[in-house]
Amino acid sequence: MKLAREGIQLSFDIAGKGSPEFLFVHGLGGDRTHFAPQMEYFGRQGRALNAELRGHGESDKPHQDYSIEGFAEDLVWLCARQEITKPVIVGQSMGGNMALEIAARYPDFPAGLVLLDSGVLFPASAGAVFTSYLEGLQGPNFADEVRKIVADSCLPTDRCHAHVEQTFLATPQHVLVSTFRSLFPWDVHRAGQCAQACRVPVLYIEAAHRLADLDRFAALCPQLVTAKAVGSGHFLSLEVPEQINAMIDRFISLYVRGRE
Repeated sequence: MKLAREGIQLSFDIAGKGSPEFLFVHGLGGDRTHFAPQMEYFGRQGRALNAELRGHGESDKPHQDYSIEGFAEDLVWLCARQEITKPVIVGQSMGGNMALEIAARYPDFPAGLVLLDSGVLFPASAGAVFTSYLEGLQGPNFADEVRKIVADSCLPTDRCHAHVEQTFLATPQHVLVSTFRSLFPWDVHRAGQCAQACRVPVLYIEAAHRLADLDRFAALCPQLVTAKAVGSGHFLSLEVPEQINAMIDRFISLYVRGRE
């Protein structure tokens, strides 16, 4: 399905009915297929919206500045049009940053947040790596740099590698570059504020490589619950859905339902 916001077509899938409600948000270079296993599973439990960010998948890809804040506003707008009023927001990678941004801007909107290996409060070691990635994405060997980023993000055993590479390569260079440029400024100037402002339960599920300062995150957001997936690189919603779905189920039953 598609809806136009200010002339920009936003693509999404919707499934199920009733409560609980879910909003699934893929990361940079992804599309709604990255949450297909969760849509199949949680769409049988309640009402689920699987969003496709502008610039990605079948959504429009205008030449503009892309930012966490802009994506977040699109997502809240899309939920309002589909009468999703109190979702558990599940975001993979950059999608988790958007989930935190939404929780800070609209504290009464989410029922809870699930961040899947999101780069929130980056460890100090990430700066040089991400600067190198951005330089590569801006250069003439764009496709090679995309393949390198995906390979670095995956474990050698990850079965989803080829599929993720395909979705990244389908994302235009101007979208990846603009969004990448926005990530570090958001992390430096906004991530801590959003974590501190968040009042709903939060589950962070880590993959193989640490992308967040979880000690600092917990100090800012005391309700944070952390977990770690076994045997998965960065794209864990695709690689180990059986683990992810079970952890989300448990999180909702213990921390979200008790607040309703």
